[in-house]
Amino acid sequence: MDAPFVVALASEHRNVEPGVQTLWVSLAVKARGAALEATRAPLAVALVVDCSGSMQGSPLEHVLSSTLMLAELLNEQDQLAVITFSSQAELLSGLLPVSADARARLRTLLQSVEARGNTNLQSGMGVAAAVLKEAPEGLRRVMVVMSDGQPNVGLTSAEHLADYTRTLGLGVSTLGFGLHHDENVLDAIATAGSGRYAYIPDPASARVEVARAALAHGGVVADKLQLSLKLEPGVEVVQVLPNAALKVGAGGLSFNLGDVFVDQERPFALELALKLEAENGGRLLSVVVSGRGRNGDRSSATAELSVDVRTGARVVDSAAQQAIILVQADFARVRARAEADRGSMPGAAALLRAVLVRVEGLAGFVADDGSPLAELREQLIDEIANYERRSSDLERTHQRKASVQFKGATQVSSATGMNARPLGAALVGLGGISQGLRFELRGEGVIGRSSLCDAPVKHSSLSRAHARIRFINGAYVLEDLGSTNGTQVNGAAVTSSQLRFGDLVNFGDASFRFERC
Repeated sequence: MDAPFVVALASEHRNVEPGVQTLWVSLAVKARGAALEATRAPLAVALVVDCSGSMQGSPLEHVLSSTLMLAELLNEQDQLAVITFSSQAELLSGLLPVSADARARLRTLLQSVEARGNTNLQSGMGVAAAVLKEAPEGLRRVMVVMSDGQPNVGLTSAEHLADYTRTLGLGVSTLGFGLHHDENVLDAIATAGSGRYAYIPDPASARVEVARAALAHGGVVADKLQLSLKLEPGVEVVQVLPNAALKVGAGGLSFNLGDVFVDQERPFALELALKLEAENGGRLLSVVVSGRGRNGDRSSATAELSVDVRTGARVVDSAAQQAIILVQADFARVRARAEADRGSMPGAAALLRAVLVRVEGLAGFVADDGSPLAELREQLIDEIANYERRSSDLERTHQRKASVQFKGATQVSSATGMNARPLGAALVGLGGISQGLRFELRGEGVIGRSSLCDAPVKHSSLSRAHARIRFINGAYVLEDLGSTNGTQVNGAAVTSSQLRFGDLVNFGDASFRFERC
């Protein structure tokens, strides 16, 4: 049986000269086919809820109501546990099949939860991992961590908590509430757990993101993937992007990939150091990716990479170059955020401007054509503007968290977007750059400059992905997505706001009225 994933390898140049040099290589693991199960995989979900003092009030209330909402979405094939943590972790409810009785019991237990103490995130994850290890065979084990603060007890750094997450061998996603959580920590945990980090500026959005974080793990194509690299003589790996915890063994280098989801591609960029002789055959390396496929069977996919070793002009592989720079750009964005943390906004902007110049200089690049490379350009322009603009600390914090959440240049339109069921409301343009524009709103939609947005407004005052409107629990909720020029409702700047019919909404210089339709 064919593996439910494939491996693609390509180098930026199809030929290299003999001697010492470096070469960048694109490596991608691509899911193919349906998920492991014909229907959503049955889940064992552990919700890990921050109940430290900073969660007092609205954040904790929305997290607890979202927990009940998730219980309604799950069914008796699934199991659910809830762990709370502050200075220490507490098992509020162990794994139980999600029945009507279990939902009622959970509702009673949640009424006793109070916000107090410090933030011992590691302890919450540890208790959740122990609970999930006892889950029955056949259930996919998932942890969703929710916090509004910064860990200050136990492991506290992004690096240490990511390493800890890898030891658990579980699918882990994270949700960060408000402006004071540590996005570096939560993003590192989610990346290590093959999950997703989501920024929640408005606690009302928690119910949507909790469901997405948990249920996404039911769409796994293959899990516990491991990638092994066998290097030929004269070839060494200088670095792997995104950074990977490389293991050195008798068979070469290896690192864990975690899980791969339906329609997902996991891209990497490898920098190689070459010392090749003229008579070298040109074979550089081979790759084996293995993991659990359908029916629990182990599956594997292989690929090899060779180049022509000869003197002469290099032949460029444009597709490989584009794939490489997409990965390098995400790494540059991480470095830019580190520069900004040190107070060097010009340094952060300069790092991204250097990538922008490279993107615009690539052969075959076309601005605004909807390709990943064109979308990357727009993303870089926005983030450079954010670093160069005189913004308040709160604006910068909001922009930063939003930029961490949106990885990859094509993540603009929502999963449901404007193709979902109409919900009786519209944004109607009021003149100027929005003259004649009308967008009927549905379950969720993204407004922005990109042509890939659900509601595109082609003007430089809007960010690529400027804002999002969701229909949550009978109300329309507007969220700014870290835009450069901000979002206003009735003249007041907002990061999130519930919309009412008749409201005047501004995205940059574009003015709309929110109307019933």
